Amino acid sequence: MKQLIMKWFDLLNLPEEWKEEIERASESFDPTPLDGMKDPYLYLNEGEDKMPCLLYSLYKCEDFYNTAKKRDIPDDILLASLSELKRYALEYNKITNGEKLGLKQINWLGKILCGNIYRLGRLEFEIRGSLKSSEKHGVNAGDPVIAVHIPNNGGPFTEEACKEAYKLCEEFFPKYFPEYQYEYYTCNSWLLDPTLKNFLKPESNIYKFAATFEVTEGRESTDALTYLFGRGTELKDLDTLTPETSLQKHVVEHLKNGGKLYSSFGLKKK
Repeated sequence: MKQLIMKWFDLLNLPEEWKEEIERASESFDPTPLDGMKDPYLYLNEGEDKMPCLLYSLYKCEDFYNTAKKRDIPDDILLASLSELKRYALEYNKITNGEKLGLKQINWLGKILCGNIYRLGRLEFEIRGSLKSSEKHGVNAGDPVIAVHIPNNGGPFTEEACKEAYKLCEEFFPKYFPEYQYEYYTCNSWLLDPTLKNFLKPESNIYKFAATFEVTEGRESTDALTYLFGRGTELKDLDTLTPETSLQKHVVEHLKNGGKLYSSFGLKKK
């Protein structure tokens, strides 16, 4: 067990200064009970100690890799897809002021480790059933789609980078998942909130990305605060925030004036 954990610790290039603590923790870590659970990721997420989340994720990288290699998916795509694990581990260490190792977003990593999400260029693409229905588009909830996700790492979020990611996607799935037939991309994100158009210039990257989707519905959400100011940011923190970008300033002002923001669902034809 320890050998597998440390193998992926090295392959994902986690900080060398963590190595001794990870090695020590992995010696007593037993994933066997977790493997027998229906949803081990949910179980781990509920625990206060987040080190088991990191250890189990590293351990499950091997299963993800071996399953994907049966489809001959290239190593660079697999390692790029698993890079979220490192990002979340670094984020957790940062929010604990460097005092703890672990990760919180194990439910999301579970989707990656189950082989449902792949990082292709600037975007992530998920095999899943549609979250919503759209009579106009002939899409029912549960119909096969490719859900688009936007990691907050990986370079500039430009129109060109997104076009290249879609191009890679439309080569990837027919080649490695030929049995998966889909007609639409979906996106459920704060980036699709129509409210943002009031704050953004038409030439902005977020504006251009959102314009490629037809928004069908939305729900009130403060996800924008999380992504603009960091995980854990809430409405009660508005007076302590120090906006730097134009979008950050507009969002804070909008919320302070009683405005609302949304997470919106949109469709884009393949």
